[in-house]
Amino acid sequence: MQVERILREYGQFLRPMSEAPRDGQRILGHAAHARHLISCYWEARPAVLIGPNWVEEKDSSGGYLDRYFDGWINPREFRLFDAAAVSRLLVAYIDDARAADNLEALKVLEQVET
Repeated sequence: MQVERILREYGQFLRPMSEAPRDGQRILGHAAHARHLISCYWEARPAVLIGPNWVEEKDSSGGYLDRYFDGWINPREFRLFDAAAVSRLLVAYIDDARAADNLEALKVLEQVET
């Protein structure tokens, strides 16, 4: 996948959850099924929940287990992309969609062109 290769060049890639810090610092957990990032941190002794898990806020009534996420990004290393990087990513996305014969993605791109 070209998109993943380019993201790695910029240092933006999902790390395995087994490498996520369990010291209270915030991470951006990627929920693949929901296709979004969740800002959370590891709570070793939550007051409300049964055991250690990822929570969004202190004393949160809900949390996340490692398997909820398919990876994580360190927000301290997260950088905004300039126009050149965004252009490279867009071209890579189109190439990946064509290579995978992703008709849904290609249909969206055709709508943007008109």
